[in-house]
Amino acid sequence: MIWPEIPPGVAPAVYYACVGTAVLVVGLSKAGFGGGIGILAMPLAGAVLPADRMLGMLLPLLIAADGLSNLHYLKQWEWRLLRPLLAGAALGIGAGTAFIWHFSRLPGFERGLSLLIGSICILFVAVQLPGLWGRRVPSLPPGRGSGLAVGGVAGVVSTLSHGAGPIVTLYLLQEKLEKRVLVGSLVLFFLVVNVAKVPTYVAQGMITAGTLRDTVWVLPLLPLGTLSGAWLNRRVPERPFILVMYAATALTAVHMIWRALRS
Repeated sequence: MIWPEIPPGVAPAVYYACVGTAVLVVGLSKAGFGGGIGILAMPLAGAVLPADRMLGMLLPLLIAADGLSNLHYLKQWEWRLLRPLLAGAALGIGAGTAFIWHFSRLPGFERGLSLLIGSICILFVAVQLPGLWGRRVPSLPPGRGSGLAVGGVAGVVSTLSHGAGPIVTLYLLQEKLEKRVLVGSLVLFFLVVNVAKVPTYVAQGMITAGTLRDTVWVLPLLPLGTLSGAWLNRRVPERPFILVMYAATALTAVHMIWRALRS
């Protein structure tokens, strides 16, 4: 079978619209437009795919996007901050792997994963909104301990949902880094973290020949999203766009939760 595997009961037009838009959103976010709107990709793709298949399909796309973005920020990193973050992330990925390994054997794992991902997306929107209205977002004091803690939480959340971007971004923003160093540090962090998740996803059957085939079909949309993000950066006010994307994230996350509860 060379065509994408569309789940039973999902119209092909709806599948391609949701998955295609999810990939475009990943490209937009990696181009630096729209802040953390990349989180929208999860509930969008999750609206037409089982949660574990959605995660497995998106991971190679995220690695490709991080790898390409990293080429623009070579050596634009802050190792003082990355070392504790990556050490914590290693522990977090281990904990997330143990969670998946244990609960994937139980009935209702896919449903529970959908509920978890949907809830993380809604929590993300709730945390981000105060910052959009100019209110101060609570942060951790700088230091190695905070870096380990943030990295650990990010590792768990990323393993379970690919949704750890805002956690690390908010932590690094308080360090007042120069913009290229900030973006370069974020890109390198998630490139390493996403590559480190591959063995877990392969071992758990979340990345298969089938998911890779489905990924290849939508891969050309990734550079299109990146180019669109660069174009939008110069021409479109970012705040109204972000508000629309966050509203879409909340709505699709609610739909994801509702579908999981109904199943």
